Amino acid sequence: YEDLKICIGRSSYYSHSKTIFDINMRVHYFGEIADIIGKNTDDLVLKNASVSELLSYLQSTHKLLVDDIHIAVNHQIVSKEKDTQLNETDEIAVLSPFAGG
Repeated sequence: YEDLKICIGRSSYYSHSKTIFDINMRVHYFGEIADIIGKNTDDLVLKNASVSELLSYLQSTHKLLVDDIHIAVNHQIVSKEKDTQLNETDEIAVLSPFAGG
């Protein structure tokens, strides 16, 4: 995945007449997702970070099915259809599907 690097730091580059910043974030994994990935957290750097970019990363890198996960930003489940922008200060969680009852 070209737009993602596992690293810490902030940098920018100039592209198509606008500056694009790398966004540092910590992603927390829970339940089955943590078991599949093999860790509870990841420090990621995304360019123009958004939920759709995070989902693409999870799908391509960890072979997760997008329909089988939920994303929470700052303790609120976000729609995968609405492309929510992510910030460095956001708390991001990747959750397993919820069971009904």
